[in-house]
Amino acid sequence: MKKWKHVCLGLALLLAVGDAFAQQSVVMRVNGREVSLGEFYLAYRCDSLQQETTRLEVSDFVPRFVNRKLRAMAAEEAGLDTLTDFKEAMASYRKQLAEAVWAKEAVAEGEARRLYDRMSRMHRPETICVEHIFKRLPQNVPGTVLCEVEARMDTIYNRLVQEGGAGFETYVQEFSDEKDTFCVRSLQMPIEFEDTVWALRPGSFSRPFFTSQGIHIVKVVARKGVDPFEKVRERLVLDNFRRQVQTSKVLPGGLLERLKQTYHFTPDKKGMNELVRRGNTKRVLFTLNGKAYTGAEFSLFASAYPGGVRQQLDAFVVKSLLDCEYACMEQRGMTFGLQMQMHRDSLLACAIYDKEVTQKGISDEEALQKYFKAHQSDYYWDTPRYKGIVLHCVNRRTAKRVKKLLSQVPVNEWLDAVRLVFNDGERPKVQAEQGLFSLGENAFVDYHVFGGVKPERLRDFPYTTLFGKLMKGPDDYWEVRERLIADYRLYLEEQWQAALCAKGKVEINEEVLKTVNNSLR
Repeated sequence: MKKWKHVCLGLALLLAVGDAFAQQSVVMRVNGREVSLGEFYLAYRCDSLQQETTRLEVSDFVPRFVNRKLRAMAAEEAGLDTLTDFKEAMASYRKQLAEAVWAKEAVAEGEARRLYDRMSRMHRPETICVEHIFKRLPQNVPGTVLCEVEARMDTIYNRLVQEGGAGFETYVQEFSDEKDTFCVRSLQMPIEFEDTVWALRPGSFSRPFFTSQGIHIVKVVARKGVDPFEKVRERLVLDNFRRQVQTSKVLPGGLLERLKQTYHFTPDKKGMNELVRRGNTKRVLFTLNGKAYTGAEFSLFASAYPGGVRQQLDAFVVKSLLDCEYACMEQRGMTFGLQMQMHRDSLLACAIYDKEVTQKGISDEEALQKYFKAHQSDYYWDTPRYKGIVLHCVNRRTAKRVKKLLSQVPVNEWLDAVRLVFNDGERPKVQAEQGLFSLGENAFVDYHVFGGVKPERLRDFPYTTLFGKLMKGPDDYWEVRERLIADYRLYLEEQWQAALCAKGKVEINEEVLKTVNNSLR
């Protein structure tokens, strides 16, 4: 299955640019498709943030942006935008982007700073890698099952104490519902989990403890220190927002009221009162954007969300508001749509590159060999090397025989031939070393080939001879295959990109493009 990469997530970028710059002035047309100034500027800012050392000039970015657009369009022509993996990747990114927008609105700067200060005061590292012995427990688990699981975990814990924790990984594999080591950040897990884990030193493990998910024994593998506030602010805000929504189903800040006003939330008191009083109703509970939400829809939601009716109703309202907002994100703010477009282009450009360059550069052995022969001189070494075999023989007659044999045998079978013909008895007649030798790697090669100092003979194999040849560079592409693949991919990319540009039509509005340069001064 294809791994769709998330190229330049840039959530902070989305929140920083704002809709004011996302105007609809057309900065260029690529194959007849208009590109707005806002889309171009957003992509420029994203690439600029990734270029840490020097400033990215707009003139240098234009061809990069055009090439990305041409590749994305080629991917569309190839139907890559219709694949399930691509659609799932875009849906996942859209959800992440929407949550970032909501988190920015819901969590004020001061609250973000307080979260960070709390984490720092508690000496909580930003990330802790853990493994745990874990049994998942549903909300309605029978008491007998709960007692059995708890007793089993106590037994495992006592054994771990006796063993000094040596068998922890074994218990994970045999008993735990989750087998893999994973890393967690502050505000990402239930508070009981965090309070326990953050108090542990690397290598130590906890007593059994409960969370809303189940029962755990956790071992800390590694801890990472707290990063500066500016680096973690966005993630801290997002994790805190997700945690509040997922656990308490409450929207922090003024987000809840804003959503209710935006989508004309109108509660039906009769329906809500009946639901709270009886636990169910067929009446309308509220309307959003003119759509009625009934007791039947609430029942479907409540079946997967344990709790009291009032708590379930509040959570249902929150989910409905977020769903309504989620469906209208592009209409709410132009920048959201531009960010999605930029990410879509990046994913498609990477996918078509993988298809046209990466895969061809690996799988087409005939093309690799042909490219090597055409560019063989590019792989010459700075100094010649000797490719062959060093033969230490018991006498001159054996040396002649072995060289005659090797002249009739493929190079990759030389060592086997020597072993089978000359060394199958009690006393070996030949000691052989085959390879590609540079000056200084073998004393006998240095003497016979490069004019070095004569080495002492081997006592049991006093006659030494060589069989091979001096070479300027490799004669087989497999000897430089890794470097060859990289060069061949670059060649394929250049040829492919040239074809895209030759076929494509690009019109640039220089006057609009100047406004980007002016905004950076």
